[in-house]
Amino acid sequence: MQTLERTNNRVSAECIGLLIRERSKGKSLRQLGRRFGKSHEKIRQILAKYETLQEPLLPEAKVAAKLGYPVGWLAQLRKEGITSPVKRGCWLYSEEQVSQIPSLIAERRKCERCGKLRPPGYQRFCRECSQYRKKHKYRTLSPEEKAEHIRRCLAWREKNAERWKEISSKAREKYQAKAQRGIPQAQGYR
Repeated sequence: MQTLERTNNRVSAECIGLLIRERSKGKSLRQLGRRFGKSHEKIRQILAKYETLQEPLLPEAKVAAKLGYPVGWLAQLRKEGITSPVKRGCWLYSEEQVSQIPSLIAERRKCERCGKLRPPGYQRFCRECSQYRKKHKYRTLSPEEKAEHIRRCLAWREKNAERWKEISSKAREKYQAKAQRGIPQAQGYR
């Protein structure tokens, strides 16, 4: 158990700094009181007296309104550990954190494929890359994902041999019918 060092009946600056740091990390007043051998009310009074000297903290809703972002974006940054606001009834952000949030959101909103900014509502890719992925799903898979896909397909073929024969014969008949009518066939992957 630590004690609050006093000089001339005042709490030392080091102890105040430690109290403020511990409180900003999320420690409760009771936890701090137990640690320093004081009541939680005395810790609250000390913090109330000296914490006003620290920079002001803004609630999450005001930060979102100030920046023009949905609160959900700030919550997502917080949940992913990208920002670290203080929890005191509600989530509180310092001015320094508020100034960093636009760059953090811009970094998160980049398309995973091309690096361009993606519009709101698009989870991982921009419009162009999303459309490409929808049309060419297999082409966008990584080599590991392709190998896993092939393994699953082969396993399904072994389990459903009769169904596979039926599907492949129908596809072959359809292909031959198109070839006889002179319809050009789609080219395979290059």
